[in-house]
Amino acid sequence: MDFLRFVGLAIASFPKAFRYRAETYKQMYLIGNQSIVLVLFAVIMVNIVLTIEFGNKLELFGAKSMLGIIVGVSTIREIGPIFAGLMVGGRVGAKIVAEIGNMKLTEQIDALRAFGVDPIKRLIAPRLAAAVIIMIPLVFIADIVGIIAGWFVSVTLLNVDPSMFWVSLREGILLRDLTVGLVKPPFFGLVIGLVSCYFGYTVFGGAEDLGRAATRSVMYSLLGVLLVDLIVTLLVRQIVS
Repeated sequence: MDFLRFVGLAIASFPKAFRYRAETYKQMYLIGNQSIVLVLFAVIMVNIVLTIEFGNKLELFGAKSMLGIIVGVSTIREIGPIFAGLMVGGRVGAKIVAEIGNMKLTEQIDALRAFGVDPIKRLIAPRLAAAVIIMIPLVFIADIVGIIAGWFVSVTLLNVDPSMFWVSLREGILLRDLTVGLVKPPFFGLVIGLVSCYFGYTVFGGAEDLGRAATRSVMYSLLGVLLVDLIVTLLVRQIVS
């Protein structure tokens, strides 16, 4: 099955995720539970480094009070969504390939067809819906934690006035920044879900082939996240301007 045909079938079956909502909720829990620590760790580390680097440069111009807006905008628009997508794609993408691929190799998918159950609707739709939905709260939490990490570093290491940080953040964040930060995560989840499910669903051979499929899934998921990030950013820029 080619990728475009699989995408069409998977998206058309998306509403069936609510029919199998127990499986959808289970996948949402697993994806969120397995990814949250990695996402938060990545966002915190990047924000600490970003805050220190920008703080050192802004200090030369006496503009450390601008750290709030820099940390806030960069976290909401890019750091939070991007690193959530990359961590979920790397951690959960391989897991989805392994689950569905193992079902394919052990003929469990053929057994579903024999019982008259569409495997796309039963297996793919819940995982795809879970990946799309769970990305929003994951990114929301990552944004909050990342901004708090930037504030903590600004106050403790760079001697920025705490209230000035939040004033700069509040006055600098625009509605379009929040819109971009909320639009990207579902698309990232869609890409990760489609790519991972496709490589798991189309795997054939044995364990070695399953391993190669998982590797390719992670690679294409990460590349897809970066590509979608660029496309959404350009589209929003065109719409706003």
